[in-house]
Amino acid sequence: MTARPTIPSRSLTTRLLFLTVLFVLLAEVVVMIPSVSKRRVDWLNARIETAYLVSVALEGPRGRMITEDDAKMLFETAGIRGVTSKRGDVRVLILAPEIDPHGSQKILRVDMSNMMPTSLIANAWGAIFSDGESLIQVTARPMEASEEILDIVVSQADLRADLRIYARNILFLSLIISTMTAALLFYAFNRMIVHPVQRLTRNMAAFESDPDRATLIHVPSERNDEIGAAERSLAMMQQRINELLGERRRLAALGAGISKISHDLRNILASAQLMSDRLAKSEDPAVRKLSPRLISALDRAIALSRDTLSFGGMEASKLDRAPFVLRDLIDEVLEDTASTYIAGRNEIPGELTINADRAQLYRCLFNLARNAVEAIAPPEQHVTDAAIGAVSFRTAVNDGDVAIHVADSGPGIADHARADLFEPFKGSQKPGGSGLGLAIAAEIARAHGGDLTLAKSDAEGTEFEISLPGAVV
Repeated sequence: MTARPTIPSRSLTTRLLFLTVLFVLLAEVVVMIPSVSKRRVDWLNARIETAYLVSVALEGPRGRMITEDDAKMLFETAGIRGVTSKRGDVRVLILAPEIDPHGSQKILRVDMSNMMPTSLIANAWGAIFSDGESLIQVTARPMEASEEILDIVVSQADLRADLRIYARNILFLSLIISTMTAALLFYAFNRMIVHPVQRLTRNMAAFESDPDRATLIHVPSERNDEIGAAERSLAMMQQRINELLGERRRLAALGAGISKISHDLRNILASAQLMSDRLAKSEDPAVRKLSPRLISALDRAIALSRDTLSFGGMEASKLDRAPFVLRDLIDEVLEDTASTYIAGRNEIPGELTINADRAQLYRCLFNLARNAVEAIAPPEQHVTDAAIGAVSFRTAVNDGDVAIHVADSGPGIADHARADLFEPFKGSQKPGGSGLGLAIAAEIARAHGGDLTLAKSDAEGTEFEISLPGAVV
């Protein structure tokens, strides 16, 4: 499986560049909103101060310092249409505004003493998006004469034009700043994050295509940050996967060889078993005495060969599921594992039908029943009583799930054997046992989507539980 090529518009670098420019522009917009408001206040205050200075030069206590024509030219240059000064209760008209009394020109009033931020922002942006030739009457106190109040009349068109030029300049400057910031951040992130991540991605794709090649294992850098930790973790994981694949190949080759040996050995043991049957009929007392032990040893060897061939061959994809009556299957298991001294109890309801692989589930239940019988009455033990124990089967059904319980009245499982109970070649408690019976039973239960667990084991007996999710028909 190879990695899909990255679409340029969806690559990490493209997204990083786009988001950097977007975030810087958003930051500049947030800054521009109050800055435009401040620009409006400064523009109006500048006209107030100009009007005050011109009025002092024109109507100062020491006489006129400029002529009326000069004053009008200064007012016109500053865009001031009218000026009224109020000192105490005396109001002085310094420059009369030219207003058509019969016109439709509106006059907006602005009191500079009202400096609420929300109203300043709203008025500033309202001026930018306004239209027409309205006039603005501004009332404020000059900085150098706090006892005097000036009323000036200015054109909203002049204010609008100035604010638009200022906003345009701010926007243009924001674009330059955002572009430069994006370029620097793009370069820094590319060097620190994007390029190392791309290197990791390429390495993972190459290792995925051929995990058996040790040369494709990632060589981590000496970085001490999160990316360095990720590189080291990836290298360790790839090293472990490579080792496991090598071990898997060796085990697969070993398993194939063991399968061939077991198959041939099974045929040889079958022939030896036929000869041992003849030895059992010999008239020589010594031969007849040794033949049961020989037959028992051959039976164990044949069982080991059979279990070795069947172990590990259980996969969910190989199951042949079909509905069947569970009680009938349990009857077959009890018949095939029947013992003269052990009672078999089938407590499964006759109407219970499940959907599973009948042959494989038979193997699972047979192994459990055989182990239970041998736990109660080992083959080497000479039993004389009519009945010394029992093996019982029962079920518990819950919302389509079924649990099959297999219980015996044997001596229980030793504590030291429980840790490796379901491990192949480890869990056997019987002399000469292979330890594959429970391992095979557990594999079959897992292949059905369930599990095999030890429900209890004490001096009164042992009970195993096979869970089969969604098996009830």
